[in-house]
Amino acid sequence: MNKYILLLVLFILVNSCKSEAFKIGKYQTDSVNGDDFTFDMYRHTYSKKNSSGSIAKGRFKTFILSPEKTLIICNDMILKRTSGDVKEANSVGDSVVKGVLDGFKNLGSTVFEITSKNKILLFRKTYVNQLQKTESEGILIKK
Repeated sequence: MNKYILLLVLFILVNSCKSEAFKIGKYQTDSVNGDDFTFDMYRHTYSKKNSSGSIAKGRFKTFILSPEKTLIICNDMILKRTSGDVKEANSVGDSVVKGVLDGFKNLGSTVFEITSKNKILLFRKTYVNQLQKTESEGILIKK
């Protein structure tokens, strides 16, 4: 009998901690920087429509941090083009430009931090290797 009561209490605790931010369905980001993301919460898939019109599809994982905050981590890898000067110190200690370095920086997967405020879902888009820097912000809209 005690096992059943313990299971019932655990079931209630687990369900009460679950995030109410997302229900099963499709959600879309408002267009920020020309990219539209659509998330299917049932199938855990997303599609990204670029400003150029091309569509990329993939899967994502959901991590519930609290009832008000959820993370969506996409299974993509973002490389950003970088450039900079190659500098070298001369005999008096001043830095002198020796050349230009062009390359790519791995930003990691796309991360959406979803916050629920008064039944409005706000998102902050960032990358795994740059969590402090916000790429864009907006509202998540149920489709």
